[in-house]
Amino acid sequence: MEKTGKYLTAVGERAPAIMCETHAKVFEQTMITADVPHTIYELEDDDGPYYCHACDFQKAKDYVKRRNKANESKIILPGEYL
Repeated sequence: MEKTGKYLTAVGERAPAIMCETHAKVFEQTMITADVPHTIYELEDDDGPYYCHACDFQKAKDYVKRRNKANESKIILPGEYL
């Protein structure tokens, strides 16, 4: 997994999140569109490297979907193969 977290983002008094450039841009556009006060700090190169929280969250969701699909019950009819 690549460590690409470069921006520290926050909304109001909530806990900050570290994001890659792609997710930070989407975050900023969303906050501007919704007129929500937010903060984005670019981290120094010597502060990192960090993982992007949004990328990690998506990978975790994908893992749960794969695990649930693998654990689903399946009816195997005669003539069907796994």
